[in-house]
Amino acid sequence: MVSTAVPAPTAPARVVSPWNPANAVTASRFLCLPPFVWAVHGGHHQWATIIILVCGLLDKLDGLVAKIFDCRSPFGEMFDAITDGICYGFCLLVVAWYGWAPAIPVAAILILGLANTAMRGIYAKRAGRTVNYKSYAMERIVAYTGYLIGFATGGMEVTYFFWAYVPMMTIIVLHDAKRMLIDAVPGAQL
Repeated sequence: MVSTAVPAPTAPARVVSPWNPANAVTASRFLCLPPFVWAVHGGHHQWATIIILVCGLLDKLDGLVAKIFDCRSPFGEMFDAITDGICYGFCLLVVAWYGWAPAIPVAAILILGLANTAMRGIYAKRAGRTVNYKSYAMERIVAYTGYLIGFATGGMEVTYFFWAYVPMMTIIVLHDAKRMLIDAVPGAQL
């Protein structure tokens, strides 16, 4: 007897809309930028510090919201990483422009951040899909960027901390460069 059983259909891949609560929380971080400029321009150190704290808390909240509403997606991961770069990069520029942070290390930090972003794009191209390169060290250094901005807005002496940050970020970017540009990409679509 020959079996003519039809294989069970497979469930279609779950597609998460980019219009979801987690991405709304991520996008809301951009609303922190105009008040941050107002606070720094007006010399309101406490308000600037509170605003950068709110931006950092929203950064942590978006991941929690994605888990609660089950709306994690490659787009959301990339959007969060891009938002980190734009928000923290912009705030670094503002505190350096107003003399609250040393300009040379801020320029080096921004250049390293742009290099990291370019390498992430190359990594995604190598993978053949939208993928956020995950780096535990880079996640920590981005959090430290928020602390640096908070130190600057708090009116602290920050020159040493900004200069100490540059070699740490350089080491992390170089380490991640090898992993993004040379090592094999897990699950790459050829």
